[in-house]
Amino acid sequence: MGAAGRALVAIGLLALMSCGSVHPQSASSTSAVPWLPLPTSGVFPTPPNPTPAPPFPIPPGTPTCAASQLRGETGGSSAATGSNVDLPIIFRNGGSTDCVVEGFADVTVLDSRGGVLAQAAGMTGRGTYFNDGPVVPVLLRATGGQVFMNLTWYDCRNPRASQLAVDMPGNGGRLLVKFPVTGRYYMLCDSDPHYAALARGPFSPVGIEWPRGPTYISVDISINAPPQAKAGSTLVYDVTITNTDHLDYRLSPCPDYNEFLGPKMVVGSYRLNCAPVGKIAPGASVIFEIHMTIPKGIPLGPTRLMWGLGDGRITSHTVTASLVVAQ
Repeated sequence: MGAAGRALVAIGLLALMSCGSVHPQSASSTSAVPWLPLPTSGVFPTPPNPTPAPPFPIPPGTPTCAASQLRGETGGSSAATGSNVDLPIIFRNGGSTDCVVEGFADVTVLDSRGGVLAQAAGMTGRGTYFNDGPVVPVLLRATGGQVFMNLTWYDCRNPRASQLAVDMPGNGGRLLVKFPVTGRYYMLCDSDPHYAALARGPFSPVGIEWPRGPTYISVDISINAPPQAKAGSTLVYDVTITNTDHLDYRLSPCPDYNEFLGPKMVVGSYRLNCAPVGKIAPGASVIFEIHMTIPKGIPLGPTRLMWGLGDGRITSHTVTASLVVAQ
């Protein structure tokens, strides 16, 4: 589930009850963290972004890649919204020794006569509309190690290019790459027929997820609720959160939760009473007592109770139980 899906926590609470008393129906354990009617904070915790780091270990003394040991070629183009087209350039280490690249190359688009059609150098044209990733050193193994950089080029006059000159960082020399590409249309061409732009991303690794995504904590959530509840009564039940990960699940900030009856009815929204807990260690479980007021006008009969935790740091968010609502 993605970060947006985690924010829309669907939590269902369905009350099963054929004949209840006027007292709260309870399945709560004596060892549970007591329930408190804490107001929601409106905060949706998210996992921290990983610290930028080289994707592969770099042995000490590994030299910087020189243009003379690299081979370049265009990759398959891809498109995004707004007429943005990515023209990735792939670089292979054709030399007999490992080397390292880092940062942005300067790039120049050349026509068949060597004339300059576009240029992005220095701080100009750094970063594309695509997921470029952080600037970190990237290791290219000898004889075949690869990296890529995203490239976008727009020119409303649609000139035809022949080559891309790539000037490597750190005075690493110039590499010429075949670039039989026509300057692309961009939405600004409708208002400015002379609009042109060239941009590139940093060197990025090939063959792995990049940039690295956040680390989520694996948890299991279970529910222990009475089989039935009376309309208008207070249902007391337990939710158990088990940390199945190797990392601590730190309950700071304390997440909100929602309760639903049936597929759509939001019955309650509160903040979890996790101050007495602080964190759930790997392999540990914590039971939370939960209260829910069953609406008086709810349809009677079988339904479904759903409970969902609004925390984007974890892998599991919702749990359901069958319930019967009685008069």
